[in-house]
Amino acid sequence: MGLHTLAFKEWATHDGVTVSGKIDQLREKRVAIDAEDWLNTLLTAQTTREPLLPALGGLPFALKKHVNEHLEGFRNAGITPTFVFNGLDLACRDRATIAKESRIAAASLDEAWRLYGESKADDAVAEFGKSCTYGTYHILRWLRSYLHTKGVRVQTAPSAAATQVVALHNENFADAVVGSMSCLLYGASRVILSLDWDTKVFVWAEKPKCLAKLNLSDDQFVDLCLLSGLTILAPPPVPEIDLNPAPLLAARELLARCNNDGLLACDSLKSEAYKLLFQKARAAVTHALWIDHTGKPRTKHGEVTPNNLHDVIGQRLPDDIYYYLSRGVVGPRVLNWRTRLEVFEVAPLDGGSSRPYQTLVSQKLAPLRTRSMALMSRSLHNYYQYTDVELVCWYEMDRKKALDVPDALQSSQAADRWHVKEDVIARSAAAEGLEMQRSPLYAAVSILSQPGIPEKTITESLPQPVTGTYTTRQELLGNATFRFLEDRGYINNDHTLSAWGKALKVALDHAKSTEYLDIGEDPREAEEAIFIAFELHRLDALNSLNLFPATSYQGAPMRGSDTDKANTLLLSRIACLGTFQHGEIGFTGPLSRHLLAYHQMAAATRGALRDLLEMHALSMLLKGAASRDHKPLDYSDLGSDLPLLREPDLGLSLVVKSYLDELSNEKRTDITKWFNHATDIKGDLEKAWKMWGAINAGIQAADSGIVNNDMKTTFRKADEWLAQKLVQAATTANGT
Repeated sequence: MGLHTLAFKEWATHDGVTVSGKIDQLREKRVAIDAEDWLNTLLTAQTTREPLLPALGGLPFALKKHVNEHLEGFRNAGITPTFVFNGLDLACRDRATIAKESRIAAASLDEAWRLYGESKADDAVAEFGKSCTYGTYHILRWLRSYLHTKGVRVQTAPSAAATQVVALHNENFADAVVGSMSCLLYGASRVILSLDWDTKVFVWAEKPKCLAKLNLSDDQFVDLCLLSGLTILAPPPVPEIDLNPAPLLAARELLARCNNDGLLACDSLKSEAYKLLFQKARAAVTHALWIDHTGKPRTKHGEVTPNNLHDVIGQRLPDDIYYYLSRGVVGPRVLNWRTRLEVFEVAPLDGGSSRPYQTLVSQKLAPLRTRSMALMSRSLHNYYQYTDVELVCWYEMDRKKALDVPDALQSSQAADRWHVKEDVIARSAAAEGLEMQRSPLYAAVSILSQPGIPEKTITESLPQPVTGTYTTRQELLGNATFRFLEDRGYINNDHTLSAWGKALKVALDHAKSTEYLDIGEDPREAEEAIFIAFELHRLDALNSLNLFPATSYQGAPMRGSDTDKANTLLLSRIACLGTFQHGEIGFTGPLSRHLLAYHQMAAATRGALRDLLEMHALSMLLKGAASRDHKPLDYSDLGSDLPLLREPDLGLSLVVKSYLDELSNEKRTDITKWFNHATDIKGDLEKAWKMWGAINAGIQAADSGIVNNDMKTTFRKADEWLAQKLVQAATTANGT
């Protein structure tokens, strides 16, 4: 959608429907911003884009810098921004639409890797750059949290962000809107397209000028917006628009041939499927959905809505869920699955042609999807409690798998026994030298390892309805984390640590003893890396097996003996769970599709676990466990406090693989020359070895019932191998 954003802005600028003015005109004003459109502009604009983002995953290296520059610009100009994120998908964004976007991105990325394999670096970079806005759910999740922690006003719309942005303006909560064509579609009379903090100039497009230039009425303009594919509806299935670099003009020509009537234009395309989507999109504009200042969902025509509106804007959820969505306690992904009755898995950044990834998302992660939706469904209408959800994957579109959500409802009730108060959490965590806000996973298992504490955390029954049990930020985070860890099997039914919980604590204790927990700007990176490694092992994915086809997934270790290659691969895969230090500039250096494929398996696992964690928090709130005295920002704090927020990039994995490969090479090369903008490769490698040491400590300490002797031997031998390699490196002063 990022290229769509640029297409409208380029047309508006070229055809003279924009006006510019000094940013001082906006002093003391409030602006509502379509956050995804704003992010996509950063990801695709020539001055801020990082074309290798799809080859690395994670966050763009300069994203935080760009965000901070904009926030500073707003502050200096005296402008108060409110960033609005997209909520649930509209019905016009159906599976076929999403699948087509996925196919296009996968094909482009496949071509980029082919070019990279042929050493056509410039062509490969250009091709990678076409997919910078594909698979950005994790970036949007991080951005929302980051903006909140910076004190910026943030909210998530119940559906399209543009609708909410326009509603904020119409209800006098904003003086101007920032976005693109979608804002005009939903009724804005003008929309700010850009703010240049260097020149102190902002540019906006005016709807009357657009109408005059296009010679259209308001109603006809809505048809044009939809037919162009630049707003809420995908382009029609005709090359003249779908593949046109100027889709707005192509759509205008189509509309002109059909008497400026959108439905006639649809008829001329001879696609009943597209016509139905067009009609749904048209109705979604007519009955636009937003959330008012009280947190209640509203539609454009109030209570006067058709009975089948759910076919247009999706199934209705309880008002409380829309409120918690707006505050960022949960993201829209699981809500989309539950209301659409379908989980649709799309291709990952590596293209997804490997069988291990396909098995992961179609089979191994399916129980996590089921658990997430079961937790949510317990508090919904009977329709949801008795209606199942199907799983469909991009590589087998005709095959559907039932997830058995109704059958999982009963097993979700154990979570309700957690009602741990502030004094227990704070005192017990402090006894271990920990803070729940800083290290929630480590604090949770440490608290329950103390004698006499587990029984204090069990509440068999509370007065019904439960009202206001949790009154502090720490209680909200702590109880959500306890529930999540019990669900994942780290905590027994009696709230003592299970075998998995004990092994996890050993690993975290080891990380604490080596000061690994204190490395990096994010205090949670270390504990989350260890936790995800355990989860990958439980999914039979933490190994050095040749998981991906060597012919198309280049970039596996290639130096030394088979043992050298296997151990290098294992350590490189584990390294993808951490970040590395890089300048605030686009990446240049070696790539690896092989390691990216594994990174995407870890990312899918992390995303599924984050979804489950969010649903535990939501279920907790829907049951009335939180005090009604909590302020709206408290719920936004909870969404930011929950673990597994940020997805690491592939950089550390590439550094580890390159370094260990060279240690096994007869003629060694200094790898620092390969990573032009890395700022501390020596420190990154030390962090990687500490990460490995902590994970290995947990594996070795695990009960043989959960980690077999073969796995322990593999890790022990890899650890001995690494120690020997590092001694050799120290004696020859190679690499760094």
